Amino acid sequence: MKPDRSCSSPPRQRRALTIVELLVVLAIIALLIALGLSAYKTQLAKAESIDAINKLKGMYAGLASYLVDKSSWPQEPEDESEDSDEALWVWWKKEMEPYGIHEAEWYTTAHLRRLNRELKESGGKTTSLKEMEDALSFPSIVPTKFPAGPTEPYRYDNQPWVSETGEYHGDDGIYTIMPKGNIHKMMTMSQMNAAKGKSPAAPSKK
Repeated sequence: MKPDRSCSSPPRQRRALTIVELLVVLAIIALLIALGLSAYKTQLAKAESIDAINKLKGMYAGLASYLVDKSSWPQEPEDESEDSDEALWVWWKKEMEPYGIHEAEWYTTAHLRRLNRELKESGGKTTSLKEMEDALSFPSIVPTKFPAGPTEPYRYDNQPWVSETGEYHGDDGIYTIMPKGNIHKMMTMSQMNAAKGKSPAAPSKK
């Protein structure tokens, strides 16, 4: 006997999304993407800051060992040739390599990101952290110049031992490491200009 299907309910039809509902879904997706990008940029900036600080601390430890070993701060060679800047970086790298400061320790990921952005804008080929020396004539961080002697670098509390060579963190400041090993942020040029613009004007003389 065949079952009677005359009383069975008709199949349900799926209702299509209205334009308003579709727009709401798209708005939610766009919001989630924006929040994800914001969180990614925040974590990226944090990771780049940590990398720069670690490079500065490593350079600080290497320079401290150099001071103990040589009883003096590294004395830069005097060279007035056209290639003196590039030769100076080569000298620093060779001088500090025995103290654990190898090629990659002179370059930071924040500097690499800025360099690759500039290379893309100019149509050039992007580079990696290991290949930054070939794309640049200067590193991401640079030691300060001090007179010879074991105590000279400790005489100036406000003079950093090592500083970043550019504004690689936007308005987050330029990272430096001081004689006592503490990390300090120097104001960027944009921050200085902004501070000058906000400073109260001097009273006019009548």
